[in-house]
Amino acid sequence: MLSILIPTYNQCCADLVQALYAQAVALDIPFEILVADDASTLQAVKEKNRAAAQRPCCAYLQMEQNVGPARIRNRLVDKARYDLFLLMDADTYPAHPRFLARYLEAARPNTVVCGGFIYERTAQPRMCRLRYEYGIRVEEASAEERNRQPYDRFISMCFLADKATFNAVRFDEQMHFGYEDASFGIRLKQANVAICHIDNPVYHHTTDNAADYLRKIRHSIRNLLPHIDRLAPHIRLLVWHRKLQRLGMVPFIRALFRATEPLLVRNLTGNHPSLYLFAFYKLGYLCTLPEAE
Repeated sequence: MLSILIPTYNQCCADLVQALYAQAVALDIPFEILVADDASTLQAVKEKNRAAAQRPCCAYLQMEQNVGPARIRNRLVDKARYDLFLLMDADTYPAHPRFLARYLEAARPNTVVCGGFIYERTAQPRMCRLRYEYGIRVEEASAEERNRQPYDRFISMCFLADKATFNAVRFDEQMHFGYEDASFGIRLKQANVAICHIDNPVYHHTTDNAADYLRKIRHSIRNLLPHIDRLAPHIRLLVWHRKLQRLGMVPFIRALFRATEPLLVRNLTGNHPSLYLFAFYKLGYLCTLPEAE
C-alpha cells in the first residue's frame, strides 16, 4: 500500500528508518522502505544505512556513481513496489507519532501532499547559526501559509504522491543540484497537479557548518544558470537579478559584492548572521558569474 523512499548521500538515516518502520508496522499495512545511497564517500555512514535496511520489507540500493538528487528520486519512484509513495530526505525525522497515518489520511488522487518541516528550538543547534535562523524565519510555515502559494512553497524534503501523478511531472534531471524543488513545483503547476499542504512536519536535522552551507548556496546558484530563462519568473533571486539587468546595475552590485565579500562571509559564518546580508550575498554572487551578465 505504501512505499517509503529515502535517497541519501553521506547522511545516516538509521534512526529515520527505525522510526518509520515502527509506525508502518503499527498501522498493519503492506509497506516497503527503500534506501538509495547516491554513491556516498563516507564508508561508515554507508554501513549504518545498509544495516538499518536489513529488516523485513526494507531494501538498500547502492548507486555506483553519484547521479544527483533529481535522478535518484526519479529512480526510487520507478523501483517502488506500491502506487502510493512517501519520498523523504535522509536528514529528516517525523515530528508526530501518527506521522504516517496523517499522510495516508490526506492522500487523494492527482494530488501531491506536503506536510512541511520544522527545526528543533535549541540554544546550540547542530547546524550553523545561519542555517538555523534561515530555516526558522524563512522556511518554516504552517499549512495555512503554504496553501496560499502552494506551488511556490513546494519542498521535496517530504511529500506523498501516487505514481501516475508523479510520472506526469517527474524531477527535471537537468537540475543536478539546487533549485530542483522550485523546478518541480513549476512543473506541477503547469501539469495542473494539485498540491495540498497539511500540518504534518518532519524535523530537519541538517548538520551543515557555515562554510559548507555557503558552498552549497554558491553551487546551487551556479547550477541555475543553464535554466535562468525558464526559471526567472518564478524564483525571487532571479526576479531581482532581472530588475538589476533592466536598470543596468549588475556591474555596480558585482563590484560592491567583491569589495564586501570578506565582511559578508565574516557575518554569515558568525553567531549573529543577518538574513538581509545573506540575501545580498546570493544576489551579489549571482552578479559575479559571467553567464549572468
